[in-house]
Amino acid sequence: MSGYSIMIVEDETAISDLLQKTYASAGYNQVERYAKPAVALEMFKKKKYHILLADMMMPEIDGVEFLRQIREYDPLTQVIMMTAHSTLDRLLTCLELGANDCILKPLKSDDYVLEVVDDAIKKLERWRAAMKETIAIS
Repeated sequence: MSGYSIMIVEDETAISDLLQKTYASAGYNQVERYAKPAVALEMFKKKKYHILLADMMMPEIDGVEFLRQIREYDPLTQVIMMTAHSTLDRLLTCLELGANDCILKPLKSDDYVLEVVDDAIKKLERWRAAMKETIAIS
């Protein structure tokens, strides 16, 4: 687990603190968090992140637009959207833009948020294996 880097983009400090603590206690030691999506986007352009958790309702850049911009840089990053207030249209747009999952707030439990990231890592590993196998066959 320590080989995967996680970015949390959440303007609510209590939620960001909880997520970072939860992932750190589960052995994810590469967890970075950002309250401002513009700063997070600049860091994302400079560094590889395997998992990205982003709030849908953020100041400066809307979560859907943030997702759209992230996808331009790395389609393999597993993006998990988080929201307390959403519409079916926003959820479907996130799905269409390639969000891996969505966590509803309030967060159900530590186990639940760990399960969502673990599922995303499994999906990432399947993609990586498929790519390696395809390269080996070519």
